[in-house]
Amino acid sequence: MNRNQWLGFGAAAFGAGFIAILALRRSQRSQPPQERPKTLAVKTREEENDKLIHSLVVLTAGTAYLTMASGRGRHHASDGHEVFWVRYVDWVITTPLLLTGLALTALGSPFRRWGLLLSLLFTDAYMILTGYLADEEPRGSPMKWTWYGISSGAMAGVYYMLWGPLMEEARKTGPEAEDVYRRNLTFLSAVWAAYPVNWLVGPEGLDLIDEDSSTGVYTGLDITAKILFGLYSLSNTQEKSAGELADGRVPEHEIRPSPTAHVERWERGSPTEGQAEGGRTRSRARRA
Repeated sequence: MNRNQWLGFGAAAFGAGFIAILALRRSQRSQPPQERPKTLAVKTREEENDKLIHSLVVLTAGTAYLTMASGRGRHHASDGHEVFWVRYVDWVITTPLLLTGLALTALGSPFRRWGLLLSLLFTDAYMILTGYLADEEPRGSPMKWTWYGISSGAMAGVYYMLWGPLMEEARKTGPEAEDVYRRNLTFLSAVWAAYPVNWLVGPEGLDLIDEDSSTGVYTGLDITAKILFGLYSLSNTQEKSAGELADGRVPEHEIRPSPTAHVERWERGSPTEGQAEGGRTRSRARRA
């Protein structure tokens, strides 16, 4: 297959992947038959978040592939090699979404370690931007490898935060959250590690493989990292949620659609009012 055929195949695959993610539903086999109709009609906040995030990821990537397949989203660098700038736009949107999904699995709420989450997303965006700057440089330019080295260092920082602080937070959240986080992170880490290798040997870097082969590898990696990972991550979340719903461990305000309006407000009060922390109290869920 040539480059444009790979791009067209990618656009079609992401269209199918978008439908597959929207259609994926929680398995009811582990639940008693009398409980299945009741739990099938609802989903947890985690399920809702995961489905929305992965739907947006696949929709964005599909738009980028359709743009590239139509001959747009690219220009020639000063040495003549083509730069697919829309690919970097795709990555700078989709990779923070994927990281947000992972972080929500580990943390439960982004406000628990919002500084860590923001640092993770900034480092990821910085990695993509410096990778784009490396692609713009002509072959043989010292700045190409300077930017490539900086981008690779940023990627190492992303991996450190994922496998270090966020893994520790997942352990604090609970064994089920840690298990889902570890499985999802292992999958995504393995796939992401191949991207800088393809960049290095492809036309953007050492030019050891041609544009058709490099595009084919990118297409396979994107399908794996976005469609297949999305289905895998969502199925893991749905499996976790099924067990929690069956055991009655999901608070009302964590169910979608929720029968309660959950309002979190911190205010000064006595330690006997609500959950006291530092002289403040936390309000509880209210019946809508």
